[in-house]
Amino acid sequence: MTGKIKFIVLAAVFYLAGMLAMISRQREMASLSAEAASLRQSNVTAESHMVAANRFDASGSAPALTSLLKGSGHSPLDNARDALRYVASLKPEEFSGAMDAMKKMPWTNAIGMVRTLLLARWANEDPAGAISWVNTKDRGSYNSFGDYQSIFQSWAAKDPVAAVAGLKQIDDPSQQVTVKDGILGLMSLTNPQGAMDLFQQTPPGQQSTNGLSSIFRAWASMDPQAASTAALNLPASAARLSALTRVASTWAQQDPQAALAFVNTLPAGETRDRALGPVLSTLSQSDPQAAAGLIDSLSSGDRWNNSITQIASNWAQQDPQAALAWAGNIATGKANDLAVQVVLAQMDKTDPAAASTFIAQMPDASTRDGAIAQLAVAWAQSDLPSALAWVQALPASEGQARLDALKNTMRTWDDNDPNAASAYIMQNFQNDPNFNVVAEQLAGHWVGADPQATLAWAATLPPGQAQIDSLATVFSNLTTLDPQSAWTQAQSLPGGDGRDKALGTVVATWSAQDPVQAATLLNTLPPGTIQDDATATVAANWVQQNPAAASQWVNSLPPGSARDGAVVSIISAESKNNLATAFTWAASIGDVTAQQNQLSNVVQQWAKKDEAAASAAVQSAPLTDQQRTDLLKVIQKARTAN
Repeated sequence: MTGKIKFIVLAAVFYLAGMLAMISRQREMASLSAEAASLRQSNVTAESHMVAANRFDASGSAPALTSLLKGSGHSPLDNARDALRYVASLKPEEFSGAMDAMKKMPWTNAIGMVRTLLLARWANEDPAGAISWVNTKDRGSYNSFGDYQSIFQSWAAKDPVAAVAGLKQIDDPSQQVTVKDGILGLMSLTNPQGAMDLFQQTPPGQQSTNGLSSIFRAWASMDPQAASTAALNLPASAARLSALTRVASTWAQQDPQAALAFVNTLPAGETRDRALGPVLSTLSQSDPQAAAGLIDSLSSGDRWNNSITQIASNWAQQDPQAALAWAGNIATGKANDLAVQVVLAQMDKTDPAAASTFIAQMPDASTRDGAIAQLAVAWAQSDLPSALAWVQALPASEGQARLDALKNTMRTWDDNDPNAASAYIMQNFQNDPNFNVVAEQLAGHWVGADPQATLAWAATLPPGQAQIDSLATVFSNLTTLDPQSAWTQAQSLPGGDGRDKALGTVVATWSAQDPVQAATLLNTLPPGTIQDDATATVAANWVQQNPAAASQWVNSLPPGSARDGAVVSIISAESKNNLATAFTWAASIGDVTAQQNQLSNVVQQWAKKDEAAASAAVQSAPLTDQQRTDLLKVIQKARTAN
């Protein structure tokens, strides 16, 4: 193989490694290998692969290159072959011109491929020239780091010592370290001891853990025994710990038992724990029971918890019942919770009924709540009727966990088939304590897709909280779309709490668009909570749009709970701008308890900003002696807090 082709192919291997991993097409990989072999055998020349003449015109563009990059209908590997041929065709005096031409073109993957291959060839023939081009034409750009990688890895394949010495031509120290790591990784593929010698010649402050890790990863994959000996011979340090861990991890991929035997020769402590973790993880893939038997040899802590989780995950994929039995016997605490959660996550998909049986026996309420929620979601996706039957059979003592599970399982049905969900709810939920929550959730999901169908269904619900809440949800949506139509439809509902709440919802929602119009409808609402809540909402929305008009309207309201609620909305807005005005409004509230609460809140805020003004207002306000005393205490407390 000629030097030119050798280093182009070498660069191609590194550049294409990531792409090949994604493509994963063995036929094309074999084809590329054959192409590279063909290039080696035929000693590619410019004349045999593309027209060499007139490659560049006066403007510096490259017609042949442009043609290459505009090729359509080619696979990535076909483009790689074309790039190999193009770079092989160039003469050394054309390298700089080709790079200049690519720099003028918009960045594409094809541009990146050709740059990598060309810089690799240039570095083999004239590394100083390649570096000079990057330093002169591309220093500090987004592409420069990749350019340096291509140059120095190609140079290192020919003369690693010279390549490492040449790193000083890179201005950025962090880039120097990273590029050197790449050189060491490349050397490790063929000469790990040489890479290690080169690493140790680097001043300690410039040594990189990543570089050392890449050496021992490659070394252990080729000769784990020699790699382990070299790692053990390192002086006690973080680097030694990293090397031993990398050797154990890589060795375990080939022979977990041999790797385990090596780790067992290490003294107990941090180093042994760090090395044992990845070995147990790998061993658990083939023999999780054996890995579980060794878990106690790890010190407790995060590594112990992580290893338990990994063993549980791998074991659950092979024998979930055995894995669950093991996980349930682990000492209580975080490790137990993690192991059980991981195994149940697998069982939720493969055997949800068995998972539900185990969950029912879990002693810790908080852990059981999480397991119920997790199973509900997974089971609903595979067998919704069975999931719902299980959730409804949960005892009422499960409380919030049962409610959340009901909502999660029904949500799957609500989204996909609301008609079927509505029929199921009517047949199976009317005696359920969470009937109203499930019904309202369905109304909220269904109304966006078909508001009239949702309204018709909600109106047929039996009188009670489920109907009240569902109708309110429907009319909130309808009012946003067409408030006048929503008001008309709400008025046509049969009398009752559902109709009253629907009317209040329309008024409250309408006030966000037109508070003046909404205010004219308040007197048509039944006195009490519904009218009071709607009045407060109208005031809150109006004061955001027109504070003066809103204040005038609230002042015109007759004394009572509706006015008091509206005043609270005014106070909430005024407290952000004018605490003196907010104080006056608070003093006008008729309900004594509500009045004192609002006065205290306003005075507390006011005292933090202007204690003297707050005190003067309290002293002059028409308050009872007890109210005045209580508010002065609030001011004193605010002073202490400041």
